[in-house]
Amino acid sequence: MTARILLLIVALWGLPAGADRITVAVAANFLTTARDISAAYSAETGHEVALVHGSTGKLFAQIVAGAPFDLFLSADAARPARLAESGRLADGLPPRTYAIGRLSLVHGDKTEPGTLEEILSRPDLRIAVADPAVAPYGGAARDVLRTFRQDGWDRGLLRGESVGQAFAFVATGNADAGLVALAQALTFDREIWAMEVPETLHEPILQDAVLLKRAGDNDAARAFLDFLGRPIATEIMAAAGYRIPP
Repeated sequence: MTARILLLIVALWGLPAGADRITVAVAANFLTTARDISAAYSAETGHEVALVHGSTGKLFAQIVAGAPFDLFLSADAARPARLAESGRLADGLPPRTYAIGRLSLVHGDKTEPGTLEEILSRPDLRIAVADPAVAPYGGAARDVLRTFRQDGWDRGLLRGESVGQAFAFVATGNADAGLVALAQALTFDREIWAMEVPETLHEPILQDAVLLKRAGDNDAARAFLDFLGRPIATEIMAAAGYRIPP
């Protein structure tokens, strides 16, 4: 018996009977954190988690169009509420806030480039944001920019379809700075300057999760939703830069 076959047998012994696969639509800002949580969930239960990521608005549109997702981890509370109102959720399970997002200003310079007001007020700076029409972090960025840009909050901005794309603009040097999720700055694998934006400058970023109707009888999907509130998952979220709802 080869070592590879022996390892496969050992791995199969470790899987519980009846392991299932679930598909989770996850907002771009939460992708890295969702991967870590999914790995912990799979290690404990044996269930496989497939993650589909994108902007909250794009994922919402796909769900309305019938995309085969079991759960939706949104970056806002508004779209899960709309899914509930339209009867697209599993019975008896209203939306629940799994995390509270935090906005960050990131800059390609490794040294401190200035205060929040100084950076955002500079007319020559290429600033990346997520599109407010589809991404909640883009809406929060718009709130902040309106505070410091009296002559037009959106002048000279680079808009990404999601907050993940907005962060990529900064990481690749296509933008000088960006207003993105704090979690992205904390989990980036290279040094980058970042400043948390005071939460008083934008509406709270309440991130809600929902179990979709197609997964109503899927015990693995229901278990994943419950797993999000367990200490093992909330500790991962807190370390990634999210606030945990009370």
